[in-house]
Amino acid sequence: MKCIFCKQEASNSKSVEHIVPESLGNKTNVLPKGIVCDKCNSYFALKIEKKVLETDYFKSLRHRNGIESKKRKIPKGTAIIPKTKYKADVIRDKDDKKPTEIILDTESFELIKNGEIKHLILPFNTDFPKNDQTVSRFLAKIGLEMMALRMLENSKIDQDFFAEELALDPIRNYVRFNQQNENWIYSSRKIYEENEKFFLKNGESVDMVFECDFLGTKDREMYFVIAFKGVEFVINMAGSSIEGYEKWLKENDNISPLYSKGKHFGYNLTPNFMKEKK
Repeated sequence: MKCIFCKQEASNSKSVEHIVPESLGNKTNVLPKGIVCDKCNSYFALKIEKKVLETDYFKSLRHRNGIESKKRKIPKGTAIIPKTKYKADVIRDKDDKKPTEIILDTESFELIKNGEIKHLILPFNTDFPKNDQTVSRFLAKIGLEMMALRMLENSKIDQDFFAEELALDPIRNYVRFNQQNENWIYSSRKIYEENEKFFLKNGESVDMVFECDFLGTKDREMYFVIAFKGVEFVINMAGSSIEGYEKWLKENDNISPLYSKGKHFGYNLTPNFMKEKK
């Protein structure tokens, strides 16, 4: 069988592919061995996912929401110490009952010990990326893999047919090689609060780190839509244009495609803002 990105033989590949990185809360959306070859899997991990996860925005998002890495660690945060302006590491434990640690330099420690500093500044980066090439390729990569998961799971087509589909060549080449150094534009906007509560049918509230699906427009365009903690990202599966998505928004009162029909894209979860509209 052929890798869905590079089209090379992938039958002997040993690694599964997490469509959304485990470090962004994904434990279940996984492509089996051989869908993405080991070489492509390694490339995405180092050249795309690692870079995105290490941006100030995603590091801050993961720290303040306690989202664990693959190694079950929460990324370090930062505390700015008044007077010394020292940037101290903030270490959170996955066990909320354990205290948060702040690693100080000697000068800051002495000033706090002597009562000369009585508060800390904890900056949170909430300025989500709006024109970042690596984020763009990250979104396109997730979109193509999510499409493969759905189509191959349902046995609509076989893997080699999917890998050879010419209509998908632009997005697969953009993600894997990008020899023309393109930067596909994407949409990013806040659609609900980061601490939004989601409810199961039994009324129990759960945490939602990400949710996603596809939007098909009247003009036969396909967009991939994914929201991380209330920030929605949308990319065209065929190229660098979001005009069709912007047109769709105007026709649908600016609501997110994730909630346009109240189906919540297969998730048996309802966010509080949708419950309040009923």
